[in-house]
Amino acid sequence: MQDQGTPIPHGHRCFRSGFSISSYRSKQKAHPCERTSFARCLSPNHLDPRTMLRLASPVPGEATRPVLPKGTQRSDVERLLPVIRRAFRLSEACALTLLAFIQATRPSDWTDPTRDPVCHAMQTAMAQRLGLTPRAVRYHEITLERAGLLTKTTAADGSRGSFAGGRIVQGLSLAPLVEHVPQLLRAAAEEEAGRLHDLGLRRQCSAARRVLKGALQRLLERAPTAPETRDLLAFYGKLPRRYDGLDTADLESLLASLDEAVEKCVTAVEMRQESSGVPEPGFRLSIQVTTKDNSESCVASADVKRPAGTPADTPLVAAPPGADKGREPQARDFQRGHKPHWLETFTPRRLYAACSEDMRMYLDAVKGQRALPNELDLVRAALLILPDLGINPSAWDEAAEAMGDLAAALAVIVIDARRFDPVRPIRSPGGALRAFARLAMAGKLNLAGSLIGLVERARTE
Repeated sequence: MQDQGTPIPHGHRCFRSGFSISSYRSKQKAHPCERTSFARCLSPNHLDPRTMLRLASPVPGEATRPVLPKGTQRSDVERLLPVIRRAFRLSEACALTLLAFIQATRPSDWTDPTRDPVCHAMQTAMAQRLGLTPRAVRYHEITLERAGLLTKTTAADGSRGSFAGGRIVQGLSLAPLVEHVPQLLRAAAEEEAGRLHDLGLRRQCSAARRVLKGALQRLLERAPTAPETRDLLAFYGKLPRRYDGLDTADLESLLASLDEAVEKCVTAVEMRQESSGVPEPGFRLSIQVTTKDNSESCVASADVKRPAGTPADTPLVAAPPGADKGREPQARDFQRGHKPHWLETFTPRRLYAACSEDMRMYLDAVKGQRALPNELDLVRAALLILPDLGINPSAWDEAAEAMGDLAAALAVIVIDARRFDPVRPIRSPGGALRAFARLAMAGKLNLAGSLIGLVERARTE
């Protein structure tokens, strides 16, 4: 018997059963189509309506989809792959699969607030591209979906694509990855800061080790059998050759022990120098040569008389041909050769007075309670001021290899002070340091002259 309510027009039939709606409603047991949403009945792939609405593009003009931070593009996400792999503990193969998914999307979709970046490629196509089996690609998709990096929505037969003018999208949506990008960028910045910190610790350890080596050589010349000499030699022999396998805590511990050893060695050298009786540079001997014949002689002879207390002349031996062009390099000016040590010619007090205010701040920080900085303090302060001067660490490595750590530190002091020179200021500190290194390699660097001018200018001011 037909319902007495609102009349239902004839011809409205369910596309599954073919029954009319009037006869369908007269049944006590509802047809499955009435229990299923209308959108599900019309969808050929039987998608969940909420998933379809989430993947469908919004109404034009509405910006509801996550986008990358300002100034970030898809290529930046690709460069974050190592960070993504460590953060989500992905295998190398799974990370490469994710990279392939990212590269299969349109770059503009990552910054378009009306679209999601979606990979429409089939599993078989991605497997062929990656050299994997479809089963392996399917496993990687499941892993990435569980990690919260993508959302997978496909048809029942696995097909993917865009339908209804882009309002219904099937494939691998990387919108969850877009939402993680700000956090990943912060993690990448923290990792880079940690890497630079460890790199700075390694450089400081290397510089301290070389300073310790130079101080040990001077200590061996003055007191080779002293107890502190033996202790420092034993400590130096136990130092690791490489620092690649050391973490931050190990590097900091090693640097602290190196600082202690350097301070102990430098103090011992200074004490031996003060008590050795070696004349200062420029000191005139009280015993004067008065024999006229001896002053004119070029070759020593046992019969020639000489004043008491003066050493005998060394016999002159002709050098072999080509000795002036031998393999051993000539002692350059910055290496001092037979000249006094840098800190003997330019005392720490004069160097400290000639430094700029910024360099003095770093020197005060590294020297601690000591009244004046030592050799290691100068090197460490130069390393710390490099970022402020815009000097790349590779420029420091080049200068340290060409002229030594202390000379490189003195060059940085000169460059830093000459930034404010009223006549010829240095505009590019990094380029100036590389130029100093090239001149040092060519044997044409007059670092002593630059330091003399710097000290004299500080004295007049």
